[in-house]
Amino acid sequence: MQHLVPFSGVVETPNLLMGVKAVWGRSRESVMCFGSRGDPAKKDKGHFSQARRTAERAMERPYFITIGGGEQVPDELDGRVVELVRATGVFGETIAFVRDDELRLRLSQWPVAIVVSEVYSVDGEPRLVEDLGFPDRRILANAYDSVIRDEEQIHRLWEALKDRQITRRWEVKLPPGFHDPGKVQMFGTHYPTLTSSSKEGKRLWMLSLKAERDPVLRRHVMVLNRSQHGGVIVCEACGFADDKDAMFDAHHLRPLAVGERKSRPDDLAVLCPTCHRWAHAKAEDKLSPVPVEEISNQRS
Repeated sequence: MQHLVPFSGVVETPNLLMGVKAVWGRSRESVMCFGSRGDPAKKDKGHFSQARRTAERAMERPYFITIGGGEQVPDELDGRVVELVRATGVFGETIAFVRDDELRLRLSQWPVAIVVSEVYSVDGEPRLVEDLGFPDRRILANAYDSVIRDEEQIHRLWEALKDRQITRRWEVKLPPGFHDPGKVQMFGTHYPTLTSSSKEGKRLWMLSLKAERDPVLRRHVMVLNRSQHGGVIVCEACGFADDKDAMFDAHHLRPLAVGERKSRPDDLAVLCPTCHRWAHAKAEDKLSPVPVEEISNQRS
């Protein structure tokens, strides 16, 4: 089930927006790539500068908006607000984070990247000029290889988008085992991982389980689920229904062990106990539970 939330439900104020970046398409993996401003062969400081700067800014303003632009953008995305993404402090070489070989080849001209932990599609992918009322596309000036923030323009963009519905793109998955360290950190040919057998992994996993049992958040998602199904609660995986909320669990679609954060109702799914256990026990990677839409197929 898709959970629609208002833009301002995720980005509560324009002060949380790092800026905008021009992109040639929708996200396929959890990265945002940049060009080198140094010597790629030597991998000097300038080589990583764009990615490093973005990672540093993410510590204060983690979100930015992607807008279709540049020579490679298809006509149907040109000038449209495509996605909202949340940046982490993890940066390094693009090849360390991208798994798909075809995508790696296409991104070769952008050899450095940051990992993004959340990707949201924007309802209707509104056009800057025709739909949002901007007089021009000046907001994209210099945003083709950087995340650019013009104070006045960003406030205007936030106002134009604050009531728009956005949807979390759960199919854009983090690299297997990825753990957000919550700080700026560079990686070369690998990325930060966390295993449940490590001391830190066990601690964070216990925090994840505790958060899933948070009675306030659990109650909220149960009420929302009930309101959508005529007074009964329905498992989002198998369709089992009952009028008692004690028959269901609130499941984090991405465990807090990936990186501690503030959970919202759209971060959770309502599952029956069997589907909830299936999501975790059948996952190859404890940090990436079996997607809700796949559980029913696997069980059958």
